[in-house]
Amino acid sequence: MASGQTPNDPKQPLPVFEPVEQLPVTMLESVVLAVRRADGTIFLAVRDLCAATQLGLSSQLRRLRANPLLAEGLAQCLVETSGGPQMQIFLELELTPTWLLMVNTRTSAPTMRETLRHFQRYIIREVYAAFGRLTGLPETSRQIEDLDELRNVDVALTALAERQEALEASQDRARGAWSDLSGQIRSIVARVTSLEQRIGGTISREQRGVLYQQVQRWGGATAAAHPQITVGAAMASCWAALKRRYNLARYEDLPAAQYDECLAFIRAAYHSVAGSDLDLPEQQSLDLE
Repeated sequence: MASGQTPNDPKQPLPVFEPVEQLPVTMLESVVLAVRRADGTIFLAVRDLCAATQLGLSSQLRRLRANPLLAEGLAQCLVETSGGPQMQIFLELELTPTWLLMVNTRTSAPTMRETLRHFQRYIIREVYAAFGRLTGLPETSRQIEDLDELRNVDVALTALAERQEALEASQDRARGAWSDLSGQIRSIVARVTSLEQRIGGTISREQRGVLYQQVQRWGGATAAAHPQITVGAAMASCWAALKRRYNLARYEDLPAAQYDECLAFIRAAYHSVAGSDLDLPEQQSLDLE
């Protein structure tokens, strides 16, 4: 690292890894691209998280880079997109709740503001509940009868730091074994999923990837055609329209039998907005396995 640079220095290049798996998943009432690193760590696309929460991508990236804890969970990897292979920035899954907690809801779209506040209030309650279990304190401060009980905090935090050191020392040994086991499990899941598709279930991982890319293009065209609409809001409206059309809570629940019809619906919607055909190949897949 160059002199004067810190891990959260915006000028410092982010670590890069090659994903062993990637899949778009429903999250925050939208769809977010998830990737898995070789050691099993899962990351979420920051671009999609910002689109789902209708927050500005550039401003959130600055906030993430400026926070030492969150910056440690940022990384880049090359993924397939509607525009071809692109390098994107991802945030470690475990740090996503912390990022949501720190989001300034005043900068979010009004339609998402109360949802974000609900998430933040829930996270705060759960964090304090965990803190209470750690320290042996009641769930609320009003239940503490003697302020001297607060000395439990220092004892508990000291013990936590010691346990964390021991845990970090053992994690490196466990990652190798977990990676081998995880690969075997994913292979079994893939075979089961393939069997389910053959007997008529929901869309496959590959089909989910194609739909994700095509809706991305549709959302981009919608934002370009209506400058007053943010990219995040455009993406949210496209996913909402798709789910309404097929009466779905999650797009991955689309029956396989309706896949071709769904492709036609997306392409017709894209043409009505962009005035041209959607030229993304159906065969392009987001599944790296």
